[in-house]
Amino acid sequence: MALGLCELLWIRIILEDSKISVNETMKLFYDNRSSISIAYNPVQHDRTKHIEIDRHFIKEKLEKGIIQIPYVPSEKQVADLFTKGLPVRKFEDLVCKLGMIDIHSPV
Repeated sequence: MALGLCELLWIRIILEDSKISVNETMKLFYDNRSSISIAYNPVQHDRTKHIEIDRHFIKEKLEKGIIQIPYVPSEKQVADLFTKGLPVRKFEDLVCKLGMIDIHSPV
């Protein structure tokens, strides 16, 4: 989650350097409810000691209103197309959601 947040902040900097103002809250869609809960909940858990720095970084951006972390079920996570090997049917569904077409397919 922290790495995804860093990427969002990097994109925001590039947009601002290009004179495109970003005033809206950025959304980091995530498919792990436990991680989202830990990010929003300030209570320290014994099992989260190893991610304490990342959690504080994410919490700071949440409190400033820079990001939101809405839950997206794994079945609808379009980013899986770029990060995982998928069954053909799921791959085709996600490609369709992106509006991509197969230029080698006879139509």
